[in-house]
Amino acid sequence: MNNNQKGALLIILAGTCWGVISIFINYLSDAGLGTMQISFIRQMISVALFALIILIRDPQKFRIRFRDLGLIMLCGLINGVMFNFLYFYTIIHSRASIAVVLLYTSPVFVMILARIFFGERFTLPKIAALVLTVAGCVLVTGVLGEGYTPPPVAILTGVLTGLAYALNNILTSAAVRRNDPETVTLYTLLFSFLFLIPLSGAGDLLSKCKAEPVIIGVAFLMSLVTGVIAQYVFSAGLKLIESGKAAIYGATEPIVGSLVGILIFHEESGLMKIAGIIMVITAILLIGRDQTGQDS
Repeated sequence: MNNNQKGALLIILAGTCWGVISIFINYLSDAGLGTMQISFIRQMISVALFALIILIRDPQKFRIRFRDLGLIMLCGLINGVMFNFLYFYTIIHSRASIAVVLLYTSPVFVMILARIFFGERFTLPKIAALVLTVAGCVLVTGVLGEGYTPPPVAILTGVLTGLAYALNNILTSAAVRRNDPETVTLYTLLFSFLFLIPLSGAGDLLSKCKAEPVIIGVAFLMSLVTGVIAQYVFSAGLKLIESGKAAIYGATEPIVGSLVGILIFHEESGLMKIAGIIMVITAILLIGRDQTGQDS
């Protein structure tokens, strides 16, 4: 297995981990936790778990280049605060399906930013995969058949969610080129946690956890799967493949999210969703064959 294939599998695994997050979010929301509280407890447990893993495996990975701290701090701000706020706002003020569609405008932003900052080239397979991905995501979420138009502000925050996701992808790519992926993951989670402290309502969160201790168990599992594992394999994957390709492989997230909705939450399924899943899988296979790097 070459580096491109390894990187693809790692990004797909990260997308799968992120795709199941709705299971945990719905439970914690029903338990009374707010958006920033869920984000805060997720980042807090994730950074503690990751720090423990590094302490046991290789304490040298606590070291980071001082001049890269600003870059990783920015990753933490975008990943932990901006993205969560924009994404959850879009879900609350429109629909989850709309939010997912707008989130996956991110490959467009990623490919443009990767071209500007890294000189990554546009190729015909990339462009074709991008079109398939966006179209597939629209079909997977079922937006076309619902006749629903979200408020303009929700559309704006949804598109900005895609931009925030793309920026995190690009900044993480830059960080892992000069630092170990585990080190980047640790400090991204740490800064995310620190930025969320004043927004968390920590006293109220503690009271809710005391009243319903199972919240801690659910939050722990969510942090392990969607925080530690997802963030680490995502960073490791970005070290092996181009950001533009990673944006396509990461589209496994809405596929998994849709399957979770169908199988766990009993949402409607139909030919459009199935066609959308096939289109995104086709895009993943297509971009995986793009080894030539030819300019379109």
